[in-house]
Amino acid sequence: MSARRVDPVRPDFSEDDIAEVQAAVAAALRSGQLAQGAQVEAFEAEMAELVDSRHAVAVASGTAALVCVLRSLSDGARGEVLVPANAFYSSAAAPLLAGLDTRLAEIDLDTLAPTLATLEAAATERTVGVLLVHMGGIITPEVTAIAEWCDRHGLWLVEDCAHAHGSRLGGRHAGRFGVAGAFSFFATKVITSGEGGMVVTDDDELAHLVRLHRNLGKPEPWRSVHTVLGENARMSELHAAVGRTQLRRLGEFVETRTRLARRYTKALQGIPGVRPLLPPHDPASWYKYVLLLDPAVDRAALSAELERRGVRLGGAIYEIPLHHQPVLRGWLPAGRYPVAEAACARHVCLPLHTRMTDDDVDFVVAALAQVMEAVAVPEGEGDADVVR
Repeated sequence: MSARRVDPVRPDFSEDDIAEVQAAVAAALRSGQLAQGAQVEAFEAEMAELVDSRHAVAVASGTAALVCVLRSLSDGARGEVLVPANAFYSSAAAPLLAGLDTRLAEIDLDTLAPTLATLEAAATERTVGVLLVHMGGIITPEVTAIAEWCDRHGLWLVEDCAHAHGSRLGGRHAGRFGVAGAFSFFATKVITSGEGGMVVTDDDELAHLVRLHRNLGKPEPWRSVHTVLGENARMSELHAAVGRTQLRRLGEFVETRTRLARRYTKALQGIPGVRPLLPPHDPASWYKYVLLLDPAVDRAALSAELERRGVRLGGAIYEIPLHHQPVLRGWLPAGRYPVAEAACARHVCLPLHTRMTDDDVDFVVAALAQVMEAVAVPEGEGDADVVR
């Protein structure tokens, strides 16, 4: 057992950040305005400026961002939303919670995202929208073609940007290719407010409806008149204060993560049996450093042996495809998604966060190189298509 440890994720708050948050929290506590106040408004304005959107609406979580957007778009109507088969639970649950249905789409192994072809194959006469997830912060190069296809067929395109703070393709920030983007500020994300989320959009009516849905359907914050079936999805002043300090450092965080990721990529070139999943654009958030594993690699044994050597792997994105999630089996149409299944079964995420050093990266790579031969499974037992 190694005495040294490299953790997979760690929030980054400088002493100046902590002092700023403490001052903002103290001001909020003294004012008595703990919700729907100046900190939330400022956070929204700063987020809108960052992504170049007309509106940004702060909410309680990334899941709440998705649900509020989909409820606002559906306006009580039924229909299906196409969701990547390898995404997180919230991406599949959000349409259901919004009164819609979820239909899964197959993905491409190089982007962990659906392609235009897989979306076309999944679409039915009941399809009303697409929820495109930027897995690991990677924006698929097909996003513009997907957006144009959605426009031609009268479908919404909503982007799940929970992993994609700072990711841009062709100069456009994640969340700016469809009608709306939904961000998460959970503790493990590139930037965090502890808990929280944000919706970005240029659509005035959609922004108005999202604000209604996050505040129990009330047009006026302090009057109990409810015009839509909303929920309590508000962000507090305290969470917004934390989020603002992080947002100001996003450029620095992305730069650091990119430098560490490039060091990983160079060092991993000599290790057989693994293939890094590299974003086709710069900048990318590098929320995760994803390695696709050769079918001869026993992932569980690899993880355990790295842990013994002081390297804790990051949470996968994700280990269980949505159609295998117990709670969703009764909600999803029958289907098989072999690429998504392979991606879920055959990847790991190396530690990556802004408190890591170059020496930490080298330590992880050295440990990985040492254990690869020991974790192979007998030839012929794996899926030969997992690593290309």
